[in-house]
Amino acid sequence: MPPVQREAADQPVAAVGSQPLDRKNVLIAVGVYALNVVVAFLWAYDLFGKVFDLIHNKCAAKRDFTVECEVIPPSNSALWGLLIAGGGMTLALVCALVLAAAAAVTRRNAWIWPAIALPIVVIAGAAGHFLVNSAIGG
Repeated sequence: MPPVQREAADQPVAAVGSQPLDRKNVLIAVGVYALNVVVAFLWAYDLFGKVFDLIHNKCAAKRDFTVECEVIPPSNSALWGLLIAGGGMTLALVCALVLAAAAAVTRRNAWIWPAIALPIVVIAGAAGHFLVNSAIGG
């Protein structure tokens, strides 16, 4: 074996997990991810309140004291709004969590992925809010 290769073979190889995680990087990533979760819960709270306005019945009382009700289903824009908001926010949060964890383990900037997910969560929640709000009419 040539001397250069022999010296390289004698050197210990550092494993990926042998270096400690950058705490500042991980704490920033956790903070930005927590902000994502708070924003997603605020949009979910807003949309959950609107669900009760979407589902309603048109009831009429008759002279014989019976009630006749007609179920009014929500419009397609409301269902699309709930799907876009719920699916978009969930997908952004899950992807940000997985990619941030992978970035932290490989010693890259983990905070980038939750930071990218934040505007996606805001846009998905706002799109769902406006679609559902247009179906309610208020």
